[in-house]
Amino acid sequence: MTKATSSQAYLFCKKSIRLKTTPKYVKLQMRDFMRICEGKDKKYVVSEKKLAQLKGILKLLIMPKGLKAGQTLYECTTGYQWLFYTAILCTVYRAKPEKRRYETGVLEISRKNFKTFSVATLFILLILTEPPETLMYSVAPDGALSKLVKEALASILRASPMVYEHKGKKHFKILRDYIEFRPNRSQVVPLSYSTSRLDGRVVSVYLADEIGALPNSYAIEAMKSGQVTSPNKLGILASTKYPTIQNPLEEEVVFSKRVLDGTEKDESRFSLLYEPDKTKGWETDDLILKQANPVALEIPEIWEDLVKKRARA
Repeated sequence: MTKATSSQAYLFCKKSIRLKTTPKYVKLQMRDFMRICEGKDKKYVVSEKKLAQLKGILKLLIMPKGLKAGQTLYECTTGYQWLFYTAILCTVYRAKPEKRRYETGVLEISRKNFKTFSVATLFILLILTEPPETLMYSVAPDGALSKLVKEALASILRASPMVYEHKGKKHFKILRDYIEFRPNRSQVVPLSYSTSRLDGRVVSVYLADEIGALPNSYAIEAMKSGQVTSPNKLGILASTKYPTIQNPLEEEVVFSKRVLDGTEKDESRFSLLYEPDKTKGWETDDLILKQANPVALEIPEIWEDLVKKRARA
């Protein structure tokens, strides 16, 4: 057994891939990831070095609040989060292990599944491991949503003294407009679609949060255009479902499904689409609720809360 096949991400896939509670398109992505972990892909591999780095950092980060406040993120990270972090950050080219396979990560998931917390954690993992002077941007439909990621990021850092400071000297500068990792001068900058000018920026990593609420794809395209010269570009597109059918999330999900179905080819895209295989009968069918809420399968308190909310709805 290799480190990849003994990783939390692989074991989560192995356990989940045959369960009815795992949606169809998540299973398809899991199957591809497991094949790479098992060494069956000629082009890509899961880097043992990056995997060890990921685990090491999560052991230093502390959960700032909630049911598991005070525990390490290594202890608190749920299955889908392990899969998302490991696939995005640790899957690399065999011939060029410093280059990540994935340039786009798509996460479609219901509320109360730690989406914002997950992307904030990804930012911390990246700011600690990317080259000096890496510029990372979070983009959201408005200022309030954009600041949610920054606030989540700041709360994790402040709760994690082993990362936040050393011998009384703070490693991070947390200001209103950005967060800077002082040792290598990398920054995370929150931007708002409604108030920020998004064109003309040099971008290494970006996160577009709640893209289902964006009026169009301008923010995403502006970030992508700023990555043209980046050797190891990465964009994370995350959102819950929204009532409208014409929005960037629906466009990205449709394309992701085509890639997973094999009708489109894009080896640089990793997608976790936690949407139910069917939606009819949601009022009483627990399977529909379970397929859209992977965290609820691991944390009983969240499942109980979801059932209560469904009853009120």
